[in-house]
Amino acid sequence: MKVISRICALAMAAAALAWSPAGGAAPVSAVCADCVRATMETLAADDLHGRKCGSPDEAATARYLAASLKKLGIRGGLPGGDYLQPVRLITPTYAAAPTLDLAGAGVSLRLTHGREFVFQGAPPASLEAGVVRLSDTASRPDLTGKLVVFDGGASPAVTAALRKAGAAAILVAAPEAVLRRWDELAAAPPGPVQVPGGVPRPLPPPAAPLIFVRAETLAALAPFAGGQAHLAAPRGESLVRTTYNVIGVRHGAGEAADRQVVLLSAHYDHLGIRDGQIFHGANDDASGTAAVMEFARILGRTPSRRRTAYFSLFGCEEEGGLGAQYFLNHTPIQGMVANLEFEMIGVDDPNHPGFLMLTGWERSDLGPTLAAHGARIGPDPYPDRHFFQRSDNYQLALQGVIAQTVSAWPIPPTYHAATDDLAHVDLKFMDQVIGSLVEPVSWLLDSDFIPQWNPGQKP
Repeated sequence: MKVISRICALAMAAAALAWSPAGGAAPVSAVCADCVRATMETLAADDLHGRKCGSPDEAATARYLAASLKKLGIRGGLPGGDYLQPVRLITPTYAAAPTLDLAGAGVSLRLTHGREFVFQGAPPASLEAGVVRLSDTASRPDLTGKLVVFDGGASPAVTAALRKAGAAAILVAAPEAVLRRWDELAAAPPGPVQVPGGVPRPLPPPAAPLIFVRAETLAALAPFAGGQAHLAAPRGESLVRTTYNVIGVRHGAGEAADRQVVLLSAHYDHLGIRDGQIFHGANDDASGTAAVMEFARILGRTPSRRRTAYFSLFGCEEEGGLGAQYFLNHTPIQGMVANLEFEMIGVDDPNHPGFLMLTGWERSDLGPTLAAHGARIGPDPYPDRHFFQRSDNYQLALQGVIAQTVSAWPIPPTYHAATDDLAHVDLKFMDQVIGSLVEPVSWLLDSDFIPQWNPGQKP
């Protein structure tokens, strides 16, 4: 572990030196600061209401981005020259609020979803189970098919142990983090959103759902130990929405132009309105979208590169990379050499100032090679957060493409907060970030370098 930390620290130091004026200033002058600001001001404006997945505001954002690519001279990247790729989303719903009926020795109690309890995880449509009450996992009765009321708080280790012992559902007191998200969890669909024809993210086998109750409700359940529980979560008619991927292309001029493609991407959606507040998503991920648009502007005004560049702006990343899932199966791009995703590049990391990280750095030779050509990037300093798997790049990586995300500070205080607005974004820093990557990306488009997975690191 000390060796890995040492390597990471050295890479960060080298990256910082490479971007200092003494080490050769990045071509920030190539960046149009007014253009970056215009994209940021448009996407993070109040009138787009946070660009929620599948909403009219997200669709309006997609149309704006498509029109902007056209003005930049970037052709539509879809068959027939279209820019907008519609993606149908099928969301399961409840026919009625789920209920949990408990019966003990002469007493009964009904709990209602959204009021007395919320789920984490998809519940079965119905469940009949005996009730077992536990305070620890040291000595357990047979839990096969049981609803376990657990008094000790549900840590990941406890939850895993109870599931391994056969629990059909686990009921616990809601921690503070769940209480803050109560309304969000109450509104969550009873299962993953389906993308017809898409490539779904691998899902684990169905697991016993967690049922969170308020502390006072948990205290009232003592009479039901040894009793029976009936859970009803009837399914309703699915909700159908549409999101859009925005696809542009700048064809290369070399012999391998359309057989070797580099994809520059970001997601443009965010969380919409919650509790009456707009979640603007300026850093997450208007900043990455602005970067892709600026690369499109710069590359569209220079001679064609050897390879073809696609510019893809995905919808509905915040609900599980749904736009990127569909993109995989429905965009006829052959020979994708690499994908660089841009996400959250608008806030400098105070722990690693001026540093850019590449998620999954250790997985391929893409990052070190770009760094050798001047890219100010290095290893992810937060490996325990698994950011490689948490952005649209992962959808492509699962299909074998060397796909990794460039980010600055992935855990700022504004993350998924109403404060992620223009006032909390450093536009000058963004210009430097984009400028620092202009030459390395241009080199990648002109080179014959084909990135490879490192042994054992392909997801």
